[in-house]
Amino acid sequence: MTREYQVISTDDHIIEPPGLFDGRLPKEFADRTPKLVETEESAAWHIPGVDKPIEMSGLGTAAGQKEEEFSPKSKTFGAMRAGCYDPRERLKDMDIDGVDVQVTFPTLPGLAGLTFIEIEDKAYALALIRAYNDWLVEEWSAADPERLLGAAILPLWDPQEAATELRRVVGKGIKVTTLPSAPQTIPGVKPYPNESWEPIWDALEETGVPAEIHIVSGKNDLSALGAMGGGAEIFVCMAPSSNMATVATLLFSGILRKHPKLKFISAESGIGWVPYFIERADYTHRKHQFWTGTKIDVTPSDLFRQSIFVNFISDRAGVELRHHMLDNIMLGTDYPHTDSSWPNTQLVIKEQMGDIEDEERAKICWKNAVRVFNLNGS
Repeated sequence: MTREYQVISTDDHIIEPPGLFDGRLPKEFADRTPKLVETEESAAWHIPGVDKPIEMSGLGTAAGQKEEEFSPKSKTFGAMRAGCYDPRERLKDMDIDGVDVQVTFPTLPGLAGLTFIEIEDKAYALALIRAYNDWLVEEWSAADPERLLGAAILPLWDPQEAATELRRVVGKGIKVTTLPSAPQTIPGVKPYPNESWEPIWDALEETGVPAEIHIVSGKNDLSALGAMGGGAEIFVCMAPSSNMATVATLLFSGILRKHPKLKFISAESGIGWVPYFIERADYTHRKHQFWTGTKIDVTPSDLFRQSIFVNFISDRAGVELRHHMLDNIMLGTDYPHTDSSWPNTQLVIKEQMGDIEDEERAKICWKNAVRVFNLNGS
């Protein structure tokens, strides 16, 4: 449809292309450079120290397909839309969709880098993380640094090293990093309330960079729900709820009281749940603070509005309840996944927000993102 709205999408994904690591690792790790292996029907990354090849799932590369064609089977790069992996083609697909900017999550390393974080040889794992982040800046975002914002990954087993890496990549132009929804599920990584995270919180405040926490980006991937019957549909339906416990942890742990400049984005979790959630959080604090040993002396809803942001693809209920969270909600198109609104994002906006006030729609579609990501607005 005709483009009517300015749009910043704060949740999209990269399908990493062949050759990403070639020439990017230190000499001592050159013989362990990850390789993409393609057959006539599939493509998979092979990484030394990772037990299984990482296949390019058809569900993560569905842009351009009809819904009845969706399949989890691995797909070759020749069978994908080029915008999945080529940044210049991505920009063309953004233009088709009427999207000005995308924040893009990794796929190969996992949404928050878990594939690399779990490698036992930590020197090698760190080299992979640095190489990936360098590629984000020098190849992916370089196609248009103002429009393609790659989310950096961090060596979370060592918070001081993670803080160092964050400062390094911000110096190279990175504007966002990604953190896991359940860090305590990752071997060697502590829960968010643990004091070991302090170097990372300090670095995030110092740089002003927001941290996106994507749904099911820890190891608690809700797979146990499959035992209830319904399997994949239950997982897809319930996946957005995985971030609710994460947001509650951030609110009640005292982290946001001690570090008021932190900015977290709950990615792909939708927004319709937020009004009830913050009401429940305030009720919990008011009724139970005297016996729980609360770590906060303000209402959780104040902390939410200060530091927590949420994005959505399509959420009619959330749009109707927008006044409870208007300054904290943003869009995400989820390109090129099966849930994506591409190439109909402009239409989705018109259907769900075409009749709301222009300033309210602008906040949701782009103005809040400009503020959170420290971008140049217009």
